[in-house]
Amino acid sequence: MSKVNPIQAIKANFQCQCGTVKGSIDSPSALRFVCYSKDCRGYHNALNTLAKNAGKPEAAALDPFGGCDFTQIYPCEITIHEGQDQLETRLIRKTSPIPRTYAKCCFTPLFSTGSTGAALLNSNLLSPEDQHCEVKYRIIGRHALKGDGSVPKPSMSWSVPFGWFFAMPKRCQPEKAQPSPVEVKDVKKLKLVEGFVEGK
Repeated sequence: MSKVNPIQAIKANFQCQCGTVKGSIDSPSALRFVCYSKDCRGYHNALNTLAKNAGKPEAAALDPFGGCDFTQIYPCEITIHEGQDQLETRLIRKTSPIPRTYAKCCFTPLFSTGSTGAALLNSNLLSPEDQHCEVKYRIIGRHALKGDGSVPKPSMSWSVPFGWFFAMPKRCQPEKAQPSPVEVKDVKKLKLVEGFVEGK
């Protein structure tokens, strides 16, 4: 049996949970992974708390073990068609180098960007028909939750797998950082995500 190439082309539309923000991606080279870090989980937890406090349904999905599903593409491959004024870009802490963008209308996590040129799109924005990538990596498994036993725990790396160090540096392409779906003039001046604490 031949192996499926984990890097696939994706051309798809997406929207936030309430439908106010609409966009599309057009990437010839998408790679999917799940991160179990306390930072990523804490960010999603904070957005869900903000949604709950605003009387809205939770929009930041986690897998049964507290993982965040990302599709790594590039900022220049993301286009926002509607709801640009609803994009909110913040940091989880002042020392973080990663600007994270969510839809403030319903607190849906959308994507993160950075100086490396890579963008991490929330994979849950893509329909099953549009998501052509199998999960390539499951990283920082030491922070994963135990789960409730309803589904088997998938294989994951304690930190990152050896192959990560070969694959990911090649996918850092600063020249693809522009045009970006959000304009961040000075990362240090971004506000912090309200209520963020590291995920338990």
